[in-house]
Amino acid sequence: MRYFGVEEANRLIPLLTRTFTRVRPWVERVHALVRELESLQGAGAGPERTTPLRAERDALLERIRVELEQFQELGVELKAADGLVDFRALKAGRPVYLCWRYGEPEVAHWHELEGGFAGRRPIVHANDFTPSYLS
Repeated sequence: MRYFGVEEANRLIPLLTRTFTRVRPWVERVHALVRELESLQGAGAGPERTTPLRAERDALLERIRVELEQFQELGVELKAADGLVDFRALKAGRPVYLCWRYGEPEVAHWHELEGGFAGRRPIVHANDFTPSYLS
């Protein structure tokens, strides 16, 4: 398993930012399509109305998946398609996450594996997080 250091994670931020800038409008459109499909289904609309919307939704989901797949291959854990990412790291020998959200200039927070975004804490010393490619 790969464990990131803060500097290593920060080197990916420009690529993450560019990718999420491209993907976020697609994610918003998928949400809009889902809401529209729910509304149409509630109104009893037939397949002539819903099939094209489903096809657009599915095509966008595939585009999003293809764009974001590169990060999973690098060991980055995607938590939300609109720009929430975790980097597995080691802090004092135990696994934690370095946490980044779209719009932040750098990785400046971390949290416990079970803590999630709500449990984010500021990174005080970047060298507290040791990169490693083996576990």
